[in-house]
Amino acid sequence: MAHMLKFYAQPKDFSSIGYARALRSVGHLLQMRDLQAFELSCENNEFRLRCGYQKPPCSTPVEMRYSLDEIEFLESEYQKKSNGLNETVDFYSLGEILRGIGAYVNKRNGKLVKISNNESSMAAGSVKLQYQTSDGDLTEEVFTLSSIYELCLRLYKERAKPSRSTNIFASSRR
Repeated sequence: MAHMLKFYAQPKDFSSIGYARALRSVGHLLQMRDLQAFELSCENNEFRLRCGYQKPPCSTPVEMRYSLDEIEFLESEYQKKSNGLNETVDFYSLGEILRGIGAYVNKRNGKLVKISNNESSMAAGSVKLQYQTSDGDLTEEVFTLSSIYELCLRLYKERAKPSRSTNIFASSRR
């Protein structure tokens, strides 16, 4: 008697790629199109963006949508292009700002709801984040330009630390 294997496909969501990587790709897309103001919402495994070309706050005539599959493709293309390159990291670029905020949501096991830099009540360079906590509470935070820089720098340093498994000489000098 032949046995059949059953595979149950799990519904994909942004936890498979992580918000940090997904949002970095979105930030690069915004930069390539020279879009400066944005409001990004995350619904049904897609990012919906309303963007503008002027510095925020401004009108947002450009609307875009990116599915999880499209983001995964863009991220893989980015990885191919940057593989092994030691580029200088610009913590003020949209790619790094969104990456940092995505990592912030990841570390809190949250679910991204909305990110915006286009509100008139915020200081220049600030970003408002809304996410749902693992307890289901909706949380809203505003990141100033200096706090975004510090967040991105801290994350960069964490990524640069060699892991114990790769640093075989770390304990040999004791």
